[in-house]
Amino acid sequence: MKKMIFTAAAFALLAGNGYAADRGIDMSINPTPALVGNTVHFVCTGTGEWARTLRSAQITITDAADNVLVDRQSMQIDGRTATYDYPIPADEMTGEWDFKCNLRDRRNRLADTTPFTVTGAATSGGAAGSASAAVTHPFISSYDGPATCIACHQIEAQDMLQSLHMQWSGPSPDVTNSTGDDGKGVNGINTFCTYAISSKGACYTCHVRADGNAPHPPNVNDIDCMMCHNDTYQRAFVPDPDPNNAETVVNINGETKTYIFGLVDAEGNYSTLPDYAKMPAGTTMVDLARTVHMPTRQSCLRCHAKAGGGDWTKRGDMGANSVAPTVAQDVHMSADAGGADLTCSACHAASGHKIGGRGIDLRQTEAPAPQCADCHTAAPHGDATLNRHAAGQVACQVCHIREFGKGGATEMSRDWLNPVWNPAFCSGQGGFVGEEVKVANVKPEYTWFDGTSEVYSMGQAIQADERGIYPMASANGEAFDGKSQIVPIKRHFSVMPLHESGKIVPPAIMWMFMTGDFDQAVQKGMEEQGMTGSYQMVDVDAEMLITHGVEPASMAPSCGECHDFSGETPDGSGMVPFDQLGYHTWPAKVKDCTLCHEQKSLSWQNLHQEHSSEGLACVSCHTSEPSGLVKAKSDLCNDCHGSKTWSGSTLHKKHIAKGYECAKCHNF
Repeated sequence: MKKMIFTAAAFALLAGNGYAADRGIDMSINPTPALVGNTVHFVCTGTGEWARTLRSAQITITDAADNVLVDRQSMQIDGRTATYDYPIPADEMTGEWDFKCNLRDRRNRLADTTPFTVTGAATSGGAAGSASAAVTHPFISSYDGPATCIACHQIEAQDMLQSLHMQWSGPSPDVTNSTGDDGKGVNGINTFCTYAISSKGACYTCHVRADGNAPHPPNVNDIDCMMCHNDTYQRAFVPDPDPNNAETVVNINGETKTYIFGLVDAEGNYSTLPDYAKMPAGTTMVDLARTVHMPTRQSCLRCHAKAGGGDWTKRGDMGANSVAPTVAQDVHMSADAGGADLTCSACHAASGHKIGGRGIDLRQTEAPAPQCADCHTAAPHGDATLNRHAAGQVACQVCHIREFGKGGATEMSRDWLNPVWNPAFCSGQGGFVGEEVKVANVKPEYTWFDGTSEVYSMGQAIQADERGIYPMASANGEAFDGKSQIVPIKRHFSVMPLHESGKIVPPAIMWMFMTGDFDQAVQKGMEEQGMTGSYQMVDVDAEMLITHGVEPASMAPSCGECHDFSGETPDGSGMVPFDQLGYHTWPAKVKDCTLCHEQKSLSWQNLHQEHSSEGLACVSCHTSEPSGLVKAKSDLCNDCHGSKTWSGSTLHKKHIAKGYECAKCHNF
């Protein structure tokens, strides 16, 4: 009988006298599932309050019959992470195996055990050596589309049906200008391909919906499980045999061209079929159904790498080569020496097919976003000053993602008024796209972000900001508000049609693809939306959070790359624009240290250390000049005590000692 597995939370192996209840071990393997005849990479990472570096790490591996194959072998240690590579013999049994990690730092020891699946060797229908070649469902003898999967996975199908990946919309509690459910499929419009619903299927080619028609409510049979669960699988929309459903246009070059789109039924649903020409010779859908697997990096990057129309185009922090990045490109996903070899789901853990992680320009929130502290401690550095940065207002990504577009050039702007022919567009029929400016190895911009944002949706009025630009996605956050952090962003620029009503017109973007005439696409879009009147072209932008592409700790900036040690480092001389972010906004009396007490002299480091130790928030000094008291002085003092007389410096010192913030007495 298979032995029972107890979690570390219930039965942890303890040693030493410093065990903390919030210490744990994060355990993973790659590939998942493991394959007989292949090497498996085991990873054990200490989470919670461990010392900075493990003293020892041992692994025990047990097969499905409880035979111990690896007995307390030493693992390779890098900080709090330990790794071990084990080649599973080709003649080993498949089934549910276990591996156990025993980690120890200076004072503590903890062990945990987790099961993992070992499956059979590759079949001729899969890609040799890939996760999709493992026989995980050998009992499948025929494939009848999603119904084959749903027969056993009814709960999972219902969960997936309600997910963002299927609905393209959902609750948007973190979008402060949203009034309900929003998304790409519901009122969604962006600075890349604008209005996805009008793309006649072009924007649906990589998404999980088999019918490709986002406005039509999906059902479980529209879930193309293979898109996420078999990396070998490729599909294509069914070519439409009816020329009456084609579009013949005259483009900006005066050429007459007929475009044929996918087959559409009476309800507007597209249809997809396996694209065997893009799969290994001899592949069958039965082969693919038998070799389904949990999502890999390749599974996720199938869509996310080429979002926006090309490799590395949209996000700027991921692309096709993120499947196997270098350590410098992404230390978390790299399988090279020093990399963690994590899959996407290691951070974006899915529960009920709901994926956490929203950024700035996305609308829906369907699960908690991953946090660095999920794996790393709140004090991850061996230096108190660096830990103060980590615990304060500087997001980890600021220091640990110094550039984006590291694996390929990413799009920084798109100009629809300057059409460029792309022969690969429209399923190889060719099409026009706005001129793209792409740049590699880009230094991010920085902004304050409190976890919420404003994202434009169709039908909303929009106004230009102080730059004269119309922001379609922008982070909410303020300096020193106690909840915002500085984060790195990519800022993407474009042009959009602004209707005389103050609303952005959603272009019928396929008309731009076919003709190269953006005005025609706008006019068609106005017709579809029942809009009349005039419009003008305006500059728009979107802020996009940069959070993938974490670099090794050795590449983090030194103090001198951000600070010149004057306390007033000017913008442009270091990584972070302090003036722009509001750090150098202060009353004159704060600068000469006479607002609250007599003049004193301290280095800027000691000044911050002393004031923070007294419990003063950053905003106590980084603020505007006080504009007066919240009420008459005599009345104000009587709120807490009888009339007293102090000198200005003594008065402030006594009130600060009581923990009062400046705003308790002063207006700003």
